[in-house]
Amino acid sequence: MERDREMDSFTDGNLASRRDLLLATAGGLALALANPARATENKMSLEPPMTSVVPYVEHRISSGGGVVYAREYPGQDPAFVMMHGFPDNLHIYDYLVPYLTRAGRRVVVFDFLGFGQSEKIAAEGYQYTFKQQVGDVAAVVDALKIDQFVPVGHDSGGPCAANYALDHPDRVAWLCLLNCYYSDSPTWRLPEIIEVFGDPWLRELARAFLSSPDQMSWLITFQDKHFQVNMPPELRARFDGIVRPIVDGNFAGGAGPAFAQMTAQVRESVAYNTSRLPDVRRFTKKVNLIWGVMDPYLTSVTAAAIAATYPQSAVKPVDAGHWLMIDRPAEVAQLLLTSG
Repeated sequence: MERDREMDSFTDGNLASRRDLLLATAGGLALALANPARATENKMSLEPPMTSVVPYVEHRISSGGGVVYAREYPGQDPAFVMMHGFPDNLHIYDYLVPYLTRAGRRVVVFDFLGFGQSEKIAAEGYQYTFKQQVGDVAAVVDALKIDQFVPVGHDSGGPCAANYALDHPDRVAWLCLLNCYYSDSPTWRLPEIIEVFGDPWLRELARAFLSSPDQMSWLITFQDKHFQVNMPPELRARFDGIVRPIVDGNFAGGAGPAFAQMTAQVRESVAYNTSRLPDVRRFTKKVNLIWGVMDPYLTSVTAAAIAATYPQSAVKPVDAGHWLMIDRPAEVAQLLLTSG
């Protein structure tokens, strides 16, 4: 209860001043991302994901006043329960999951409320929050009767995985973090598009982008190129042909409001996570950070800084960008399978 009150105090702050801007932004961003010309431009001749050796079972699970969509691939426990960040969804794991199921492991992927195929809640005053996302994880593993599992968190899903593990260490076999952030640190920085739409001091700049679809499209292209700055050509092709269509489809499917609200809370969430560092230092389970070293925002230095806060941790570098599970799925799978 005390932590619940702490989290509420962090999210109340200046969230309201950002929300109006961000909710408006989400509409313009969704339109820009759903632009048919962009979709055509991003169709690349890339291999599709492998077929899983076992089919998935679909679940729709009640959580936080909405319904979470999940896919469960039966197999041996401990299960890998995989969490996406924003602005994407469970499809970032499409290339990785078949390697894990071929090894006989149980895998669960799901969309947080407001993203992918999970419910987009239209109730007036409803807020998507980081606390709600931890609740989504709890709802999924409880509904599927998963006793022990490996939380796998990427991007903004990393703090969710970490906080669930702190709250329920008895349910966690070990913790895996993929190119994410946690507490306040000079080692990581936000992508420019999140800075523009999440900072109240940049309100006028954001409005200027929103007033022009061409300028919005320019900003998205600018952001794409910055994510790709350290990548060789083959990984740039995977970004354009796989990552970008996932994000585009997510926004076209109505994820704008959830993205807007979650982006507005990043700094408050980081402050809350920083307050939990004493708990992190007492966390006794093994933590592995599987890290794409070409990420220009959440760098290898970020991984080392996060690892240093845990008593039992290791960083496992991968020659990949931010979406390493798409860039190098076989290598990431091997590291997951051998890290327990």
